[in-house]
Amino acid sequence: MVALFFMAMASMITAVVMVGEAGGESAPVAWVQGARRAAARDLIAQLARQPQVARIVLVSADADGLLSPAVTDYRPTPPGRVHVGEILARLSTELAIDRLLYFGGGAAPLLPDDTLSEIVQRLATADQLILTNNRFASDWAGLAPAGVLPTWISKLPRDNMLGWVLSDEAGLPHHTLPATAATRLDIDTPTDLLALALHPHTQPHLRAYLASLPLQTATLQAALAVLGTSASRVFVAGRLGPEAWQAINRVSHCWLRVVSEERGMVSSGRQQRGEVRSLLAAHIAAVGLDAFFATLADWADAAFIDTRVMLAHQQIMPDATTRFGSDLGLLELVADPWLRAFTAAAQAAPIPIVLGGHGLLAGDMLACCEILATRPGWAGGPALPTSQQMIK
Repeated sequence: MVALFFMAMASMITAVVMVGEAGGESAPVAWVQGARRAAARDLIAQLARQPQVARIVLVSADADGLLSPAVTDYRPTPPGRVHVGEILARLSTELAIDRLLYFGGGAAPLLPDDTLSEIVQRLATADQLILTNNRFASDWAGLAPAGVLPTWISKLPRDNMLGWVLSDEAGLPHHTLPATAATRLDIDTPTDLLALALHPHTQPHLRAYLASLPLQTATLQAALAVLGTSASRVFVAGRLGPEAWQAINRVSHCWLRVVSEERGMVSSGRQQRGEVRSLLAAHIAAVGLDAFFATLADWADAAFIDTRVMLAHQQIMPDATTRFGSDLGLLELVADPWLRAFTAAAQAAPIPIVLGGHGLLAGDMLACCEILATRPGWAGGPALPTSQQMIK
């Protein structure tokens, strides 16, 4: 009986949910932070429904509204960015964690319970494993044994390194779940909020929070209507990966014009070293904004543009308020002159143009395709399986 007890304890999981503080220097930044915290409330409730999750540890500079009976341990942190590797390594040692399930606060706003159960079961039965939503840019990760973390602290300043470092360098067997909105959509920008406001499977606390915000989804809905119209023309530019491209092809019969460039510019260090090069940014510099948008409106019926690649090409590093203001079309918040002019031109174009960051062409695009799949009147092709159907 004693042996069985210790075997059962060894398979139990400690979940760590790491959430940033509330508020921000502008309304859009505060909305994103608030959405992450609302999503964390949903996630904590989901984790509490998993029998093999023995402990839920909340890590945040601000626990207001997040503490519940389900949270077994609260660890406060200083405001601002934290070193993820240091915190996880310290927790793994102090709490003698063997099987660790880590989530960033906004990492899983569409994750259904049955997918979470699959994650938990895989982790509970593995001797060695690093399980992530994305090996190259992890938003959440399941790890066994967690005791390896102290060795790799210096290489884990951010959570997106967890999958790659612990598989490629630490040598743990790796598993990634299929790419769906549930596994890839992470709350990072206001465009993520727009997609979540329209998605049918957004969790309850987050849905209620989004409904309280003055979000304008008209441009995204207009672009989705074009994407779901047979023989329409759609322009996509930025860090578009094969999973999102395939999803568009499965759910839509539109003609795509794609400029896919600079995937991995952050994780590879190219952006930090000033090595990002954008064909689209170079073209706009050559012909001018007016000529570019005139041609774009003539060649396409809608556009989705990842502006961060063009900014990195110009070695412009605007603050979150400026980036988020551009995403939402709030010109008064866009301090950078080039981005303000680009955003104004996009707003004035006669076609819907959706602006955003990496998530726009990753998790958000997968969410958009799932939205189309659930609204047959919009879609021109066969239905794309949703996150709740693609869990194996």
